[in-house]
Amino acid sequence: MTLTVTSEQQPVEVPTYHPAAADSRRGGQLLIVDFEQLGNSAVYRTFGWSGQEDTYVWTIGGGSGLRLPPAAEVSPLVLDIDFSICIIEPLLNAAVVRVFANGHPIGAARVTGRTRLRCAIPAGLVLAGEPIDLRLLHPCFVRTDFIDFGADDRPLGLCVYTVCVYAPWLMSAAAHLLPSAPDCVLIHATAPSGVPAGQAVARFVYRFGMTAPDRHRLGNGWRFDHEGNTWADARTCHVELPAPPQPGQYVARFDIRPMLIRHISPTQRISILLAGAVIGQFRVGIGTSLSIPLPPELFEPGQVLRFDFAAHDGVPMHEFDSSRTPCFLSFILDAIEIQSLPLRHSGLAGLRSDDAALPAPVATSERFLEHPVDDLPGAVKDALGVDMAEILRQFESLGDNCSFGLAQQKGGCDVLGLLRFANTPLPKLLTALEDEFRAASDKAQITMQWVPSDPGEFVLSVERYGIRWHSNVFDVSADQATIFAQQTMRLSYLRRKFYEGLNAGRKIFAISRAEPKKNPIPIPDADELPYWEAAPESFRLAEILPLFLKLNEYGTNTVLYLTRCANGRRSGTVELIAPGIMRGYVDDFVITQHVDTKDHAAWLRIAVNAWLLHQGPNASFRNKPAS
Repeated sequence: MTLTVTSEQQPVEVPTYHPAAADSRRGGQLLIVDFEQLGNSAVYRTFGWSGQEDTYVWTIGGGSGLRLPPAAEVSPLVLDIDFSICIIEPLLNAAVVRVFANGHPIGAARVTGRTRLRCAIPAGLVLAGEPIDLRLLHPCFVRTDFIDFGADDRPLGLCVYTVCVYAPWLMSAAAHLLPSAPDCVLIHATAPSGVPAGQAVARFVYRFGMTAPDRHRLGNGWRFDHEGNTWADARTCHVELPAPPQPGQYVARFDIRPMLIRHISPTQRISILLAGAVIGQFRVGIGTSLSIPLPPELFEPGQVLRFDFAAHDGVPMHEFDSSRTPCFLSFILDAIEIQSLPLRHSGLAGLRSDDAALPAPVATSERFLEHPVDDLPGAVKDALGVDMAEILRQFESLGDNCSFGLAQQKGGCDVLGLLRFANTPLPKLLTALEDEFRAASDKAQITMQWVPSDPGEFVLSVERYGIRWHSNVFDVSADQATIFAQQTMRLSYLRRKFYEGLNAGRKIFAISRAEPKKNPIPIPDADELPYWEAAPESFRLAEILPLFLKLNEYGTNTVLYLTRCANGRRSGTVELIAPGIMRGYVDDFVITQHVDTKDHAAWLRIAVNAWLLHQGPNASFRNKPAS
């Protein structure tokens, strides 16, 4: 059936659509996609959607798609999207929406409730005979179970009611045909902002504490302990910072340390909001640094960044000391750093990866997963024409344990590296990089001690960095002064080689987190040890992002971070998350020093698959100049 609409110019037939394959249909001058239970939206939805509900469908995660049939003619079109967002007053009341048509941005906006978002689709994006691919980005999706509101663990983005595409003249000549939504706020989407060409990297650091210069920027919900640390002691806490003076793409880095009590609070759920919109949600069980892109739709340059923290796992400490003042300690906020993204990394601004959802990879490599460890080098040589040792030589380990370095050694690649046989917790690694490892060349800041393990060994450490280096000297009777002189000279040499490699931008820097975290027990039971071990957390992209940006201040460097198998991925698989950032999956981080123990197969597979991505989809980034 068709409806005939008469304009002042000419009659136009407007098809009324029924479910069918979108690719085989023709569009008219009006297409209404109805997301009600009896509507037609299932025909056009492609990815990023939850299940059908009575009158709407939720988008899931950071993006969703629609494929609409070809338009009847190549001409400009108008796109209306009627939707609402998840609102939990007074904390959560905003979100960001970005719209793309056939891969091109056509609008972006900050929304605060039931909305009709109107975007113009230029004629140049309407291709004759080709479907129209719409992509909706909603980086402020939210899991309500992180904010202690219900038990919905879906990462909810937009609650969509209708999508309408029509010719511009219909707004005046046949407005009665368009879906009505009297409770909607009409917003005309603006073109997404870009990164100003030639913008210099800017960095603004705000430190908090009883004596810190920025304590006055703390709002409600904070308290200081006797050591001067800034604790979140309410279910919601607030901070206001100056917004960057120039427009552009920025990330915020949050240095936090959660309250951990075994059996009571082994992790903390922390949701971070900007201007009423969620920008990151985490379940944190370790002190860390989290970098989160700041949607430019949520602030005006030169105005204010209003951050809110929802921390509903705070421990009611007043129950322990009988205080009359309620106190719900959840985490320490040490600092917030605002940093602009260089132009060549501007693509990271739209990438959110936290504990609420993972971004879809750009590319995936999962070759050689079936080959036994003894057959793997030969299979790689036959298929790729490259020796396994040559592939392993392209990597340098950043810790925080020795597993990757041991895998290189067992794979026939015994190369030197500053952190190859070091224990390097990520927050301390960032401190060392910001300091350019100067203390590693200062004998006054290096200590050496005998560690009576099996076998015993001399170990060097720098307290400022929290890093321990293995010396591979196992003779307790050896002359300590001589060993110390040799090892400090070695550290100085490796530091220089490390920065030569960074400046060259030729390596893949691998980092894993496998060591159990020892946490103090505030009130141990009788005969109980004063520490308990928490299972190690997998790295998040939000933790890797500050490391990636720091390494890329020197050359065009790629980071490979390793996590435990998840999301159906098999051990040895590697994903390219964004240009210059890879994620590898391993089933077991344990690897021994015994050369006869063949426990390094997964690590070799990861190295090969990362090398393949580095040569293929990541090659354009690898060859891009650093500045």
